[in-house]
Amino acid sequence: MWKFKFGLWAVVLITSVFSFSACGGDDDNDTFVPPANIEVALKQLYPGAQNIEWEVKGVYYVADCWVTGDELEVWFDVNANWVMTENELDNVNQLVPAVYTAFMDSDYNTWVVTDVYVLTYPLNPTTSVIQVKQGSQRYSLYFSQEGGLLHEKNISNGDDTNWPPTE
Repeated sequence: MWKFKFGLWAVVLITSVFSFSACGGDDDNDTFVPPANIEVALKQLYPGAQNIEWEVKGVYYVADCWVTGDELEVWFDVNANWVMTENELDNVNQLVPAVYTAFMDSDYNTWVVTDVYVLTYPLNPTTSVIQVKQGSQRYSLYFSQEGGLLHEKNISNGDDTNWPPTE
C-alpha cells in the first residue's frame, strides 16, 4: 500500500512540474501594448487596420493586423518609423507574373510551397518571398518584382522570419 501511495504522489508531482513548465515566458502576450507613438504610426499608415495584435521581434514592434482583407505584419523601429510590411498571400499564383515565372523556371519548382509573402519597404524595392520545403530542407527564396532571384535563405533551423533589411 505504501508503494502505491508513493507512486501516486510521484505521478502527481511530475505532472505538476510539467504543467507549470508549460507556462514559460516564450508564449505570445496577447495583451501587449506598444508605446503610443507606434500605435499612432500604424493608424497613419493603415487607417483601416483591424484585429491588431502587437508583438516585439528583435528590436522591432510588429503589428499583426487585417487591412481590406489582407493579413499584414507591419514593422516599426523604436522611433515609430515604418520599416516593412509583410503581406501573406494565399499561393504563388497571386505573385506578379515575372516572379511566378522565375520561380517556375527555378530549381525549386518541384519543392512544396509552404508560404508566400510580398514585402514592401519605405525605401527599398518590393520583394516577393516564396518559402519552400523538400524533406527536412526549407528555404526562403527572395525575388525582385522583375523576377530576379535576389538570395536564398536556409530556414531549416526553424527561423523563417522575414527580417527588414539593415541599412
